[in-house]
Amino acid sequence: MMTPRRFAGRVTSLAALALTVPSALAAQDRLIGTGAAGAGLTVETVRFGGDGFRQPSLVGGDSVKLRSIRQYSVPLTVAIPLGTSWTVDLQSAWASSEITFDDRTGAKRTASLSGPTDVRLRATGRLFNDGVVLTAGVNAPSGKTELTVRELTALRAVAAPALGLGAPPVGAGPSGTMGMVLARQVGGWAVALGGSYELRGTYQPVAAITAGSPSTDFQPGNVVRGSLGLDRLVGANRLSITAAADFYSDDVLQAPGASTRIATIKLGPIYTTDVQLQVAAPRVKELAFWVSNRFRTNYTRDGNEVDGTSGVYVDGGVRTSVPLSSVTDLFITGDGRYHSGLEINQGIATAGVVSAGATLGLSHTAGSFSLQPYFRAQAGSLRPRTSGTASSTSFVGGSAGLVIVTRF
Repeated sequence: MMTPRRFAGRVTSLAALALTVPSALAAQDRLIGTGAAGAGLTVETVRFGGDGFRQPSLVGGDSVKLRSIRQYSVPLTVAIPLGTSWTVDLQSAWASSEITFDDRTGAKRTASLSGPTDVRLRATGRLFNDGVVLTAGVNAPSGKTELTVRELTALRAVAAPALGLGAPPVGAGPSGTMGMVLARQVGGWAVALGGSYELRGTYQPVAAITAGSPSTDFQPGNVVRGSLGLDRLVGANRLSITAAADFYSDDVLQAPGASTRIATIKLGPIYTTDVQLQVAAPRVKELAFWVSNRFRTNYTRDGNEVDGTSGVYVDGGVRTSVPLSSVTDLFITGDGRYHSGLEINQGIATAGVVSAGATLGLSHTAGSFSLQPYFRAQAGSLRPRTSGTASSTSFVGGSAGLVIVTRF
């Protein structure tokens, strides 16, 4: 039977995670935990079927047909405990992305984007027997904040949520986050309530692209996030539920390459729900089912609601870990993705998707090191969201990687 302190500590961790901004490195951070350092190498590829995916120009030029995407990334994470209550972790990555496409004449072209991401530094403190968790984070602007036309062309494809690729090598400018989570046990439930405030940087091209903005010169406002976490045992199984809501202040949209104000944009609230069921099954270390739903509401432009800017994003799947020996585990994941897409823009970053994927990997421990090679495959169909009929484009993708972790 789990003690109230451990029970509250778990759900506090879930709610604290819900307060963070999603990123590819967040998964790496959860993987290695505290008192550890990790590095990885990942190769990802995507190929589009038929004539490719038609990608409109951001500034009214000729559209292109995307043929393929390739990305290499090297994530780095270090987590250091400070005493018994505090942990400091640092996250960054280097990535190189390249896309191939046909221009309006049918000629084969490439566009690439390479460099480091921003460096994220976060401190987490667990106080009062895990009843309170404090978080404070800063984003150091080490990633690119000025892009050429070719680099922006690559970013608009690599940043597409429908493809689920790793974080692209661009910066977000200096920013910071502060948050707090309070937890207690209510009956058989561990309950955690959290809130955070994010002071966003002065450059957010990915946020602009995925919201369907007509310009990536996007001076963002700040974000207030609230979260609720619930956790309990259901027989021998564990049910965890988290819900979060993001509320945005005004953003300023400027003309590309100029300081001329186009409009004041205010993103609508985004509501996120995550449900996970960990099943107590024989002969496996873990068997878990999860589903995540994110609903983006319409944004406003100069105080007027803009139709076609709301969307639904649903991801779910199952994962399991099977011990092969005392030092080696096999892990298997199957997942699916449905995104409605945004009607405001017909590019790949706002396209709808139906896809499925599977991951197969090993985790081998050798002394203080853990080696984790893995392979992943995915396939699906992309369709721009329009008021009429739009043709779909099939795609297939694969990735392979190796993560090395050492604990100290």
